[in-house]
Amino acid sequence: MIQTKLNIIGALMLRDMRTRFGSSHLGYLMAILWPFSHLVIMASSLAYGRRFITTGGDPVVYAVTGILPYILCLYPARMMGQAIETNRSLLLFPVVRAIDIMISRALIELFTASIVVVLLFSLAFMLSIDLMPTNKYALVSGVLATVLLAISFGFFNNIASSVFKMWHIVFIFSIIIMYFSSGVIINISVFPHEIQEIISYNPLFQSVEWLRSAYYEDSYSEFLSKAYLVKLSMVLLFFGLMGERFLRGKLLSS
Repeated sequence: MIQTKLNIIGALMLRDMRTRFGSSHLGYLMAILWPFSHLVIMASSLAYGRRFITTGGDPVVYAVTGILPYILCLYPARMMGQAIETNRSLLLFPVVRAIDIMISRALIELFTASIVVVLLFSLAFMLSIDLMPTNKYALVSGVLATVLLAISFGFFNNIASSVFKMWHIVFIFSIIIMYFSSGVIINISVFPHEIQEIISYNPLFQSVEWLRSAYYEDSYSEFLSKAYLVKLSMVLLFFGLMGERFLRGKLLSS
């Protein structure tokens, strides 16, 4: 039974990688180059501007730690949220269930995110840019927590989009709000304390601050709450899994 399930998920992953862009496995390279190029271009632009820098140090490091959580979280969350919608015809096969499609997409996005991180550090090494953190544990745990948030968002988005037809539009607007209030472009320390406290409920802000704490141990925000980010991710994952369990008919017919 377990081997059959693994075979199904593996087949779904190979099909997804082959059909994501074009009709060959080489098309999957676009799934890697798209977020990677976005990361490099945005980080380069922000580092070049330098006007948003308030912590000192290398502006490239500050920019990368701001953009990387966005790439690792909202890119996979959006792609995972479309997993059922773009593969609904596969549910006509009795052996394929919605949870299989969601898990296969989650594994692909996790694999893609890992490659993007490796490419980022490889490029930095070739350009003699020091991206090694002072606290390696904080960097690794921050990346893993951000990926967990992405997967949890993805599971939740699949269920929400099957219940609310306009959910994808709502999520896109949410992405815009989360991005501009995450401290990527503007350091939130310029805002009054009350506004900073409201912004701290933005999970992407928590991801950014978590990663930056690996490089700026003495100057990261007082509003960083690692427990909040993990708990929110688990809540979203719980509702996503429960939704798949109780709304299987809805997922098949919507």
